[in-house]
Parts: sequence; structure tokens; C-alpha cells
Amino acid sequence: MKTLALLGLLVALNGPAMGQSVADFYKGKTVTVIAPTDTGGSVYECALLVANHIGRYIPGSPKVIVQARPGGGGVTASNYMARGAAKDGTMLAEMHTGALLVPLTKSTANYDPRTFQWLGSVAVRSYVGAVWHTVPVNTLEDMRSQEVVFGASGTGSPSYQYPVFLAWATGSRIKVIPGYKSGGETNLALERGEVQGRGNFYEGFLATNPDWVRDKKVKFVFRMGPDHPDLASVPPASKYMKTPAQQQMLRVLEAPLAMGQAFYLPAGVPAQRVAAMREAMQKMLSDPAFKAEANKLNMFLNPRGYAEVADVVAKVYETPKPLLAELDAILYPKK
Repeated sequence: MKTLALLGLLVALNGPAMGQSVADFYKGKTVTVIAPTDTGGSVYECALLVANHIGRYIPGSPKVIVQARPGGGGVTASNYMARGAAKDGTMLAEMHTGALLVPLTKSTANYDPRTFQWLGSVAVRSYVGAVWHTVPVNTLEDMRSQEVVFGASGTGSPSYQYPVFLAWATGSRIKVIPGYKSGGETNLALERGEVQGRGNFYEGFLATNPDWVRDKKVKFVFRMGPDHPDLASVPPASKYMKTPAQQQMLRVLEAPLAMGQAFYLPAGVPAQRVAAMREAMQKMLSDPAFKAEANKLNMFLNPRGYAEVADVVAKVYETPKPLLAELDAILYPKK
């Protein structure tokens, strides 16, 4: 009888928590959206956009805020989500596209993207290499005889990896200077003449510096990832791949572009809350207010579902290790 009474007391104490609905859990709480860059760039703006709208569709209508955790081309944010973030569904993050590949070759990554619980992608985006209009080059071929300095964020970011890889593949003299905290800071460096070019999402330029595109203040010298009607005359990176190994390396590097601006929960979040967040993401993407704000920001919406994102992640992690080692040596040559 004493044992039964004790069991009854435990059930009484734990019953509300064990039977708590998703709405009951989120009611009165604050959900944090982690941006993997500092303020000022399109990656941060996408996280802010999601934070502004997803709360209406999360059961319990919690308050939603955005928090910047820049560093390492998105590695800092992903490390935090895997190791330090709460695993109860109150922390979600946008993955920086460059951070997808870092765990394949770098010990600085303490996360495995395959373990993240994907919510979906707001947009898959085209990527371009751009130089300031006063720089006397128009193509990668022109850069074979003249050095051009590109600005970048962390060495794990596309702004670093893509120009370095294409310099190797084409013989272009692109010198990449990493260390800028955000796309906005890199843009300021480009405007000041501190650097001569940068890699960026095409839609990123449209979102943060549309006048650069409109007034032809930048020239696009290569493109990667999904096609975009505005970029039909810009040479694709695939044009320069001469061997099967180079083509396969390019597919690895373009996998983050197929993933796009994707959001995720860390491993360990209860399944019911993951399902609720996935549903909230899908409803948000159809919300007229969300679309209107995205349009105001010149943000191109081209979403993908969580299963599609997870499939991209799984496939790139099947890449043979020898090829990854060769690619790593190209991106990060030993001095």
C-alpha cells in the first residue's frame, strides 16, 4: 500500500509535465532564433525575418527574439546549438551555408549537421563573385594576370571557400582576406576600397545594397548554385571544371546552396515540439505578412521542406574521404 501511495504521489507530481501539451509548454516562454552572423547582412536579416513572424504559428504564441552568434563562418553558432543551447525547443537557429561542410574536414566543428532536426529552408539562393566597378577586370580569366583582393568572413564561409576554390581551378590570382564579422562589414570594406571584391548571395546584394546592382556598382564574374534569370550572362563555375574530380568537388561546395537558408532545432528536442515547429515554419512561409516583409527587404523566397534539406545534408556527408582531403588541401594549403 505504501508503494502504491508513493507511485500515486509521483504520478500526481509529474503528471502535468508528462502530459503537457505543446501549447502549454510554449505559453509565456521566449523562443530565441540564433543568427550565425552579426547584424548588417542578408543572413542576419533572414533570421530576423523568421523571428518577426514564426511566433504567430507556434502553439502557445511565445515571444520570439533573434540573437547573433557570429564567428567562423557560422561554426560558432552551430557549435553552440550542438553543445550549449537548450534542447527543449526554445532555441532554433539558421545554419550558415558554409558551416554545413566544416565538420567534414575541420576539428573546430563540434557538431554533426545530420543530427540537427531540420525545419526547412526559407530560400535556396544563387551565389556570385563580384568586383567593384572600378576594378579593371571582368572575368576570372582577366584575373590570371592581375591580383584581386576579396574580403570574406570566416574561413569556413562561402565568401572564403568559393573564391579560393575557383582561383585554384582557373589559375586566377584571387587573394582572399578573411576575418570580417558580417556581410555588411565586408560590403563597407568593398565600398571603401579596402578590398576589391567579395563572394555573396545574389539575393544578398539585392537585400542589402540593391543600388549596387541597379547602378552597376559591382560586376559579377562567376556564379554558383541555382540558376537566376538575372544572371544568365554570368559564367557558371561549372564552366571551369576540367576533370571529374573537380566536378565532384564543385558539387560538394554547392551543396550548401541547395540547402539554402535553412533553420533547425538541436538534437534532443521532443518530437511533438519538433513537429509543431515544422508546421509553424510551413505556415509562416505562406503568410502574406511574412511575404510582404521579405519583398520589402528584396529577399528572394525559394523555400525547401525539411525532408529536402535533410536529404542534401545526408548526401554530401557520403562524399569519399580522399576527395574531401584533396579539397581541404586546396582550400587550406599548409604554409
